[in-house]
Formats: sequence, C-alpha cells, structure tokens
Amino acid sequence: MKRIIFLLVAVSANALFVSCSKEQDSKDSYSKEKIEIPLTDYGFYHNEALDLYYKKYKGIDGKTTGLIIDEMLAELKIKYPDQFKNMDTNEVKLAFQGIDPKKFDIYSFWNSKKEELYASNKVSKRLGSLVDNIIENDMNYNQCMVAIENFKKANYLSKTNNPLTVNEQNELIVFENVLKSSNQYWTSKSNPTKKTNNQPGSKAIIADTMGALMFVYGGPMSLIAGGICSLFVNEAIPYESVPYEEESINL
Repeated sequence: MKRIIFLLVAVSANALFVSCSKEQDSKDSYSKEKIEIPLTDYGFYHNEALDLYYKKYKGIDGKTTGLIIDEMLAELKIKYPDQFKNMDTNEVKLAFQGIDPKKFDIYSFWNSKKEELYASNKVSKRLGSLVDNIIENDMNYNQCMVAIENFKKANYLSKTNNPLTVNEQNELIVFENVLKSSNQYWTSKSNPTKKTNNQPGSKAIIADTMGALMFVYGGPMSLIAGGICSLFVNEAIPYESVPYEEESINL
C-alpha cells in the first residue's frame, strides 16, 4: 500500500514539474518574441511610420480613422516585423473614433483628453503643463526646445521642487525625441508627402509630439498615435497660409 501511495505521489510531482516547465517555456518564448523599442528610438520609428505611409498611400481621402491606423501599422509590420508584430492599437482607435481627419485640430484633441489622462495617471500633470505652455504661447519648434530646456532646469536642478519620477523622465525622453525627429522629417525637402514644397510647419511637428506623449503609457503604440496626429494635421491644415521654418537650432 505504501509503495502504491509513493508511486502516485511521484507521478503527481512529475506531472506538476512538466506543467510548470511548459508554462515557463511559454513565458520565455513570449519574452523572446516581444522586442522592446528603446525610448530614444521612438522618434526614428515615428518618422518611419509617416515615411512608409506616404510612400504607399499618398493621402487619406475617403478613409476612416480606423483604416488609416491599420494601414500605418501594416506598413511598419512589413518593414519591422519583430518590433511591431504584437502591437495592439485598439486604444488609439478608440481615442480617435468619430474624428474627421480633414478637420482634426491637435489642440482641441489634447484639451478634450488631458483631464482623463491625468486622472488615470497616464500622463503627468507636470508634463501636461509643459504642453499647455506650448499651446498657449503658440510655440514653434525652436521655442519648444527652449521650453523643454527650461523645464529640465526647473525640475532636474531645482532643489525646491520634487524631482521628476521615472515615468515623468520617460515621458520627457519620448516627448523630446519625437519632437526632434519630427522636425527633421517635416523640414526635409525629400519627405514623400504629397505636397513636398509646402510643409505644414510647426503645428504638425507639435502634433507628433503631443500625440506620442498622450499614449506613451502604452509603449510603442504611441508611435502610431504621434504619426496619426501629424498625418491628420498635414492633411487638414491650409498649406498656403502656413510659414515654413528653414532653420532650427540644435539644443
């Protein structure tokens, strides 16, 4: 009888070990498949999203927001399958639901979403105050870079303020990285937009940055959000009335 009980215990233990091993193997396999994109590369992939989209589709006439998001992600998956194969953009689609791309205004979009983002701790109020400052003063790229540097000095170096949290530091990294990359994209004479001689100026650059910040809590899906915001501004803005900045300062 004791021998039978011993055998049953041994079999059960072995089955449990096999089950745990399979579960661990599954987790290890998933972690190997999931490739993280460094925050300092967000700007690069954001530019790639715009570049690939315009090379393939040229514009957004007659398309829904959901379809545009799917098309942009599809192009990224083709060129960068490892980085984007597991991406879920449902939250981005939900946020843009019902928006007419041709009438999109990034400032109204931000103001309609920011309190919800603050309440759910998805965006820091301190970073939000930086965005509000940019909007209220209608800053161009160079002015934004100065504002970011001033924000860093006030929050990194000042002993009177609470230091930035890790999440806030990450948000700021993405904010600045996408801003710089977006400026490079929109001021390049070789970008493939359908109106290459009439870049939309600072507003599209700011739109990229704000869109990425609003969804940075979701990781790389913020690249899609930033690209979508910029794409919509580029399509909606009256090109002929927008000044084009030939030069920008490097900070």
